Amino acid sequence: MSTSASVAGQDKNRVDIQALRGLAVLLVVVYHARLGAPASGFLGVDIFCVISGFLITGLVKTGIEQGTFTFRDFYFRRAKRLLPAAYVTFLVTILCAPFILGTSELRDLSAQVAGALSFSANIVLWQQSGYFEGAAELKPLLHVWSLSLEEQYYFLLPATLVLIPRRLWLRATILIAIASLCLCLALIQWKPIATFYLLPTRAWELAIGSLGAFLIARPQVRTVARRLFWPSLVLLISLPFMAVGGRHPGLPALLICIATVVVILDGRLARNTSKPYGVSLVSETSPTRSISFIGPSSPS
Repeated sequence: MSTSASVAGQDKNRVDIQALRGLAVLLVVVYHARLGAPASGFLGVDIFCVISGFLITGLVKTGIEQGTFTFRDFYFRRAKRLLPAAYVTFLVTILCAPFILGTSELRDLSAQVAGALSFSANIVLWQQSGYFEGAAELKPLLHVWSLSLEEQYYFLLPATLVLIPRRLWLRATILIAIASLCLCLALIQWKPIATFYLLPTRAWELAIGSLGAFLIARPQVRTVARRLFWPSLVLLISLPFMAVGGRHPGLPALLICIATVVVILDGRLARNTSKPYGVSLVSETSPTRSISFIGPSSPS
C-alpha cells in the first residue's frame, strides 16, 4: 500500500471533519431562517463542497491504489445512501404541492422533480431563474441544486482518476481547479446566476478538497497547514458572520474554501491524536451523506 493510501485509511471517524460539516449545515440553516445572523451563512455551501471533494477523492484514490475500486460498487453505495431519503422527500413534496402552489409553480416543480431525479436540478433551477420567474420560497426543491452539483462531480471524478496515469492525478486536479476558478471569476459579473449554479464554475471548490486528499501525505504540506491553522480557523468562524459584498462565489468563497482545506490537512482537531492526519472516508457504518443546500436565494 502506498504511503498516501495508508495515511488516508488511518482514521475512519475524524471529529474535525464532522464538526466542519455541522458548521456548514448550521450556517446555511440559520441563514435561510432569516434570523439576522450569520450575514453570509451561505458560505456553508462552499465549506461543504470542499469536504465532499476531499472525502470522495480520498475514497476513490484509495480504492484505485488498493485495486478494490469498481464503478458498480462506487455508484451502488452512493445510490443506497442518497436515493431512499431523497425519493421520500420528492414524494412528500409532490403530494403536498397542489395544496400550496399555483399553476405556474406546479409546472416549475415538475421540471425540478425531473432535474432532481436526473441530478441536473442545478441546470433546471438556473433556467428557472429570472425576473419573471417565481420566488425562491415557491420552489420546493430548490435545495437539491447543490446535491446535483456534487453528483455531477462524482460522475466525472472516478472516470478521470481511472483513465489518467496516477502520476498525473495531482497535475490534472490543479489544472481543473485553476480553469474552473478562472472561468468563475471571468463570468461572475457577466452571468452571475449561471456561475452560481453550474459545475464548470463551481468545480474548483470541490477540486480544492480533492487537492487536499492528494496532498495530505506530504510532510511539507502538513507543515504549512500547521502554520496556517489558527488563521484559517478564525476565518472559518468569523467570515460567515460578516456581510460580504459582491457576487457569489467570489473572493470570500475562495478564502473559506482554502481555510476549510487547511483545517482538514492540519488534522489537530481529529479525535485520534496519535493519528492526526487520517482522512475520514465514506464508510457504510458511518455514512458521510451528501447534504444539499439552497445557498443565496438570488445570487447577486
